[in-house]
Amino acid sequence: MQTPRILCLASVAALMLCACLWPLAPSALAQEGPEEWEPGAPMGWNFKNLSPEQQQRMIRFSSFVNQRLPEEYLKAENSVGYTTKAIAVGGPLYAAHCSRCHGETGLGNGQLAHALTPSPALLAYMVQQPIAIDQYLLWSISEGGKPFGTAMPAFKKDLTQEQIWQIVAYLRAAFPAIEDDSAPKASGTPPPAKTDEPSPDAKP
Repeated sequence: MQTPRILCLASVAALMLCACLWPLAPSALAQEGPEEWEPGAPMGWNFKNLSPEQQQRMIRFSSFVNQRLPEEYLKAENSVGYTTKAIAVGGPLYAAHCSRCHGETGLGNGQLAHALTPSPALLAYMVQQPIAIDQYLLWSISEGGKPFGTAMPAFKKDLTQEQIWQIVAYLRAAFPAIEDDSAPKASGTPPPAKTDEPSPDAKP
């Protein structure tokens, strides 16, 4: 009966696979970090274990972690908060300036995403990470990714800081559906039907 031998070979193969994959596992990522990251605090990522695309993003993270950016971003205060009004304004701004690359719900699957290297960040997940504090998001959106080899444009000339904070509020709200203000509003009384017939009350 060959079952024990087959099981033995399967076990050896599994062990060899684990041995090959073990060096690729970034053990530091398994460590639990603080609920909210603060500039200057160490990050436990191993740069060698990242793909080229991840390395480009890591360089951006490292620049922020080590405070190699203007004080205006490190000391910036969110002036709009996460109010319903800020989210409602931030939604159309995100749709107009961000969704073509990052996708309607921040999954990095926008119309232009397939043509970009590195691919657009998955904002739906990134915004939940400890490093994604408001100042980091403000800096990333304002300055773009050109210094780090990505295609993300800088929006500091196209958007005011208040508008960027409104986009941040929309990201924090998990990309809710955007209401179309151009759609007709529902009312109790339907509008009168259009007709070519003259109105009976019309004066000659």
